[in-house]
Amino acid sequence: MVVVLPLAGVIYQFVATKIDEYRYPARGEMVDVGDYSLHLYCTGKGGGAPTVVMDSGLGGTVLDWQLIQPEVAEFARVCTYDRAGMGWSERGAQPRTSQQFVEELHALLSNAGVEGPYVLIGHSLGGVNVQLYASHYPDEVAGMVLVDSALSALDVLPLTESLQPSPVSMKILATIGLTRLPYTLWGETPGNTSRNLE
Repeated sequence: MVVVLPLAGVIYQFVATKIDEYRYPARGEMVDVGDYSLHLYCTGKGGGAPTVVMDSGLGGTVLDWQLIQPEVAEFARVCTYDRAGMGWSERGAQPRTSQQFVEELHALLSNAGVEGPYVLIGHSLGGVNVQLYASHYPDEVAGMVLVDSALSALDVLPLTESLQPSPVSMKILATIGLTRLPYTLWGETPGNTSRNLE
């Protein structure tokens, strides 16, 4: 049983992941930012207005903006993205810090050919990220909107550290399917829940 149950979990996780990849393809494009690719989803027409770039809160994805993005797209070009390791984006090798998020976002926008200036919208942790982006690349930023934003990385650091489980334990639990199992038992997957909001 000690060998069979984890092996069954690995097979379950592999098959369920492949099914999810088929049922819920990325909405946008995958953009190379070095050794990995990030998911970028842009809609709307530029029309001379600045490009709106939205950054989600802790644990968020492009789906967090799915009710807002279409409204903004009616008058501006608007882009959302998944940070490395979130949503459809591949994991990056670097530590997950706001400084790293800013460098990844800058590379993402540049490599995807998304022209500025940008109006940056950041929710919670995303608010920290866009403030840092504006301080590093002020010539690229036309404005900022902070939605329930933390004031600085120092405000969210204790919270994020306390909420983060051990990466090793999470990797093990995900590999044997235990992080997915509750969704299966409740009859919903994160993808199904998101799809129901569309």
